[in-house]
Amino acid sequence: LGQAHAATLADVDASISGFRDAVLKVQRPGIAEIVATDLAALRRVGGWLSRFRLISDRADMPALVEEFARTSEEEIDYLHEAQSAERFADIFADDEGVGAPEVVWERTTRRALTLQDVTAIKITDHAALHAAGIDPSVVAHRFATTMFAQLFTHGWFHADPHPGNVFVTPLDGTDAEGRPRWRLTFIDFGMMGAVPPTTRRGLRRMLIAAAS
Repeated sequence: LGQAHAATLADVDASISGFRDAVLKVQRPGIAEIVATDLAALRRVGGWLSRFRLISDRADMPALVEEFARTSEEEIDYLHEAQSAERFADIFADDEGVGAPEVVWERTTRRALTLQDVTAIKITDHAALHAAGIDPSVVAHRFATTMFAQLFTHGWFHADPHPGNVFVTPLDGTDAEGRPRWRLTFIDFGMMGAVPPTTRRGLRRMLIAAAS
């Protein structure tokens, strides 16, 4: 859908944002038309498949296609992604263990997104984590806790948390136990998911039942 490039903010933008290193995400030219064509084809196929009892008894194909279409259209709207990045940062504003890049709104449009460069240690790079004095098992625990908080507490979650979208960022100083401080930094907020309250309650009951 697009490409991300390392960038350096001009003096005026750097003075406003408070940082100079940035990432510029640029949308592929004509991608909106390509996505629209693909979605039109998927809608037709979904309509055909819904006529087969074997499939229609198990899934609402037109509804699945529309859900996919909504997600795809949000992914190519970089203003939506920028808003999601800010919302995520606001949710975890009181948790120094979780972060997100700042948005450079002056250089952001629907087809170009400029963010603070937060490149750090890849969450699966065990050698780099050990070199920084960070225990990978503690990282795994914090990652799981953070995802559960998104799902069960906030009802709004990062829907594409693969290793390329999560960094471990070393911080200055040490914690109360003398271990290096660090945080999880999430990027790429083009695909987010929402969990309605009724579904959250059901999922909580299911997890409690499984644990019991």
